[in-house]
Amino acid sequence: MAQQQSASPRRDYIDVLKGLGILLVVFGHFMEQYRLGSHLIGATFVTIYWFHMALFCMCSGLVAHFSLRKLIAQQLWLYLLGQAIMLVFRTFVLQEHFSASGGLLMAFLLPWRHMWYLYALLFWHLTLPALTFLRDRLRLPGAVLGLAVAVGISLWAGTIDWPFTLVRVFAFFPFYAFGVLFRPQIDALDRAASRFWALRVVPALLLLGCYGFHFLQMLQAENPPSDSANIFNDVPYGEGYALSDRALFLLVGIVTSVALVSVMGGARILAPLGRRTLSIYLLHLPILTFLVDLGFYEPARQKPVAIIIAWVVLEALGTLCILYSAPVNRFFNALTNLWYRPRSKRI
Repeated sequence: MAQQQSASPRRDYIDVLKGLGILLVVFGHFMEQYRLGSHLIGATFVTIYWFHMALFCMCSGLVAHFSLRKLIAQQLWLYLLGQAIMLVFRTFVLQEHFSASGGLLMAFLLPWRHMWYLYALLFWHLTLPALTFLRDRLRLPGAVLGLAVAVGISLWAGTIDWPFTLVRVFAFFPFYAFGVLFRPQIDALDRAASRFWALRVVPALLLLGCYGFHFLQMLQAENPPSDSANIFNDVPYGEGYALSDRALFLLVGIVTSVALVSVMGGARILAPLGRRTLSIYLLHLPILTFLVDLGFYEPARQKPVAIIIAWVVLEALGTLCILYSAPVNRFFNALTNLWYRPRSKRI
């Protein structure tokens, strides 16, 4: 009797990293409103933003398989669906007027805030044939060459003020390319870390030491940290933001992501969350924006930092619980795959 077999076995460590990533995304966004008023919150926010999207992009590269049918029927559809949801939210809840920003069509086509990531994935997916050729045919030298080209493109792109919200498409591309190109090595690292405890402990100590030192420096600064361009990478090079800043951001993101594969790959408690990131990623920011628009953030603004942190944690966890729920995920999975059904191999 014919049996159906998936294209490749699921790798739990990727779900773990995605679970960690979505936690950092949600908590980072929910604390952003208070980051300039507190050294502790500001330092935490900057620390998260140094690597959380690098981790997400790498995970996307680790699971990427080129399919033009999937690109159109699922990924493009998902982006347009998400944009439609955001447009309705912006029109009827936020009551935005789009005439000054290019009109309704541009508001629909160009990504609103966090939607840049789904937008970027459409472009990155088109590079998969070249990246997988380098990885599979030329092995490690090809992977190194591909990453060097991706980094070069990212660094060069910072010299241009890109239209159509393309700046982050180029800036974050090396993280995705790294996941695609070094998939065999990253998989091997996870397997090795599951066998040798030192591969979990040593990178963990290094991460704590390096990030802890930088965290203390930010706490001791005269003002809360506000180096937005260095962590958002959403503007071209200019005053206070140079090619060396982007190069450092790429290096830190890649090294941290690799270390987290080793350190966190066995934290299976995060895997279920990592399998339900779609609805959380799409809807957490509209919920946050709605709460801010209603004034929910104002009462805590002048309170002690401990109260602000408790308030942020309460709102973020509440949002996570709602969007993690099975009914919400079943609904969004059905919408996502409305036009796409994976083809299964028969053996």
